[in-house]
Formats: sequence, C-alpha cells, structure tokens
Amino acid sequence: MAALPGERGGRAIRRRSDRSRAGTARGLHHAPRPPAGLAAVKGRRGGGVMRRWSPVLSSLAALLLAAASARAADPIFNPGVLHEVRVVIDPADWQALRDNFRTNQYYAANVSIDGEVVEQVGIRSRGKGSRSGEKPAIKIDFNKYVDSQAFHGYGALHVKNAVQDASFVREVLALSVYEALGIPAPQISFARLTVNDRYWGLYNLVEDVKKKFLTERYGEDGGNLFKYEHTEVWDFTSKGNEVVEYVPVPFQAETNETHLDGTGLVTFVKAINELPDATFGRDIAGYIDPVKFLTYLAAENATADTDGFVGVEGMNNFYLYQFKNSSRFAFIPWDKNSSFVQAEWPLFLRLDTNLLTRRLTADPAMRQAYVAAVRRAAAFVGTSYLGPKLEAAYGLVREAALTDTSKPFTNEEFEQAVEGLRGILAGRPQDILAQAAVP
Repeated sequence: MAALPGERGGRAIRRRSDRSRAGTARGLHHAPRPPAGLAAVKGRRGGGVMRRWSPVLSSLAALLLAAASARAADPIFNPGVLHEVRVVIDPADWQALRDNFRTNQYYAANVSIDGEVVEQVGIRSRGKGSRSGEKPAIKIDFNKYVDSQAFHGYGALHVKNAVQDASFVREVLALSVYEALGIPAPQISFARLTVNDRYWGLYNLVEDVKKKFLTERYGEDGGNLFKYEHTEVWDFTSKGNEVVEYVPVPFQAETNETHLDGTGLVTFVKAINELPDATFGRDIAGYIDPVKFLTYLAAENATADTDGFVGVEGMNNFYLYQFKNSSRFAFIPWDKNSSFVQAEWPLFLRLDTNLLTRRLTADPAMRQAYVAAVRRAAAFVGTSYLGPKLEAAYGLVREAALTDTSKPFTNEEFEQAVEGLRGILAGRPQDILAQAAVP
C-alpha cells in the first residue's frame, strides 16, 4: 500500500501534547480533524502512558483490582478501571465499515486509549459470529500505515463488542480462571467506545496474541504461532502429509509468515493419529506438556464453555504455539464469551469427539490427571473466587451497559444475565466435586 500523507520514512507518528494538538489529523488520509474531546487529552511526550483514571472507584471495583493476577499487567488491562477508547475517523469510512462488517477492509483513523493518542492507525471489523454492523467490533492495527508503530509494545488490540454475552463479563471471568490455573491467557478489560464523539457502548479491550504475548508468557517469540480458524468440524484426524493441507486453513500462521516451516505442525498431527495406544500418554509428551494441556481442558470444562477446544461444533477458539527449535506446542485460549452457560456440566463432556482428547484421556494416568485438574479448577469457578470479581465488574460497568443503546439485548436481559451468572457460580463447584468424587 502506498504511504499515507504525513508518514515520514515509515517512522511512528509521535504522540503530541496539548500544545501541538492543533491540526492533528492534517496528515491522516480520510480522517477529519479530531474533535475537541480528543484534541484536549493531556499527557507526556515520548510514548509515556497517559492514564485517565475514574475519580471515584467503587469499593467493589477496588476489590477486583486487588484480586487481579499477580503478574504485572499493562495499565490498559487494569480490570478495576472502565477504560476509554476514542476513535476519530471519516464518517463515510465508519459507515462503510458498518455496511461491510463481514469484510476485513481497513480504514485509517486516529485513536485515543485512556487519553494516549496514536495517529494513522488502521481499524477494521473483527470477529466471527460476533460481527455486527449495529455495534461493530473492531481490531486496531497500529502499524497498518506506519511501519513499526505500536501502543505499549502492541502492534494491535481488539475492541470486542460482547454482543453474544448479555452480562458483558463472561470472558473476563473465564480468562481469569485460565490464568489462575497457570494457563497463559490474553489480558482483558472493560472499555467504553466512542467514535466521532458518539458513544457506541460497552466493550472488552483484549490483548493481541502475537510476539509481545509470547515473550511475556514464554520468554521467547521465535517459534511458529498459529490461530485456529474454524471452517468445518475437525477433530485432528490427519488431512495428509503436506503443510498446505493445514496452513493457512485451518491453521493461520501469525508469526514467521514469509518463511514458515510448517513441518512441525504436520508431524504433530501425524503423532496424534499414529502414536501407539499403549504408550500414547507418554509419547505425546514429545509434542505437548500433557498435564498442562489437561489443565487447559479442565479450565474449559470448569467454565462450562460451549465453543472451545471440544465445543459443540468442534474445535474452536485457540492459538497453537510451537516453541522455537522444538517439537513441542502449547495451546492458548481465545474468545471465551460462551463460558458459564450453566452450573451442571458433565466432567467428560465431548472429550470423545476429538482425537487428541479421546486418546489422551484413554490413558488411565492421564484420565486421573484430568480429573484432578478439574477438581483443582473448582476452587476458581465458584462464588469464593469469582463472586467478588463478578460483583466488582458489575458495579464498574453497570451504568455503561445500561446506557449502551447499541447492544442487541435489553437492560432487563442484562440484569437477568448477571443474576443468572450468580446462580451458576453458586452451583458450579459443587457439580464438579460431586462428579470428581465418583471413582
């Protein structure tokens, strides 16, 4: 793509203070001058974080903050703050994005996140079933038009519309369970989205799973990262021995795209299909950490997820990372807004529908390890652990949810969804422990 007016040799556009905000959008192709609300943001030069904290945080929101993961999180993913995402874009482009929400067409824009402005970014519609023209979910690509431009080290962020979750909080709660169990998961927070001074509703701000994520979670980023794209029901049955039979569908390369060596992925699938039954639990350890993977499955089961690795319509919503210079892979959760659908959930639900899970849990030791992992997960899906997080989140977002006129459900349905979650959290641990106690 040709350089946009205002790009200087591919360098990142600097973040400007109030004194230099006049004419911010002059160099932005198709974007109007930022409205006063965006031009007036204050902060430091040099990419410093400009945080806009709510003047009064409820005690419940403070409790959520105190209960956050011990791992230092980026301020934009602070779950105790209702963040502000503001977009300045040509109105015609915004309308085009809405009209063509099923496409991945990018449009130039300026964005502000908690008061920190980044110019000349690309935004597009995002998601699968959650795509909407009424309440668009967007991906912000900071280096779409300016080479190497980033925000807090991220090349992109996801602004998810939560149109499939009337409570707005399911994904936030579910991802916290994965983290509590030691499964690296993307950071997530709540945000208000404003486009050209119009409030578009309550959203989730979600970390992009790319090299920054890999470095912070695994201490490396040189391996092959794949995003699983659900196009049909598939259970890891072999598709053949060629990389092209797996990449780019159903596995889309997210790193090393231009010089991908996908033979390790083919070998992994081959192992799932061909390793001997008698030693499968032992031999598969050459490709995954079996206990870690069983813990991943336990988190999915404990959170009663209908659209995960063993989802209703087959595998879905995960990334697969092959460590550098290694045959081993790790699974990374994604899109967990279909979690906590009910309190009662069979312990081995649909594990027999996937070749990897079926063969792994057929091993008595691995089956026992899975049951132990689900039993451990029970401590993180009830009212003692998630209850305070739910109430804090509810107190934080309620006003933003009630005034969200773009959401596809009523305010009464929002309140009912939150109340339903309270009941699910109250009953979920007991259901797990009752099943896990059965020999």
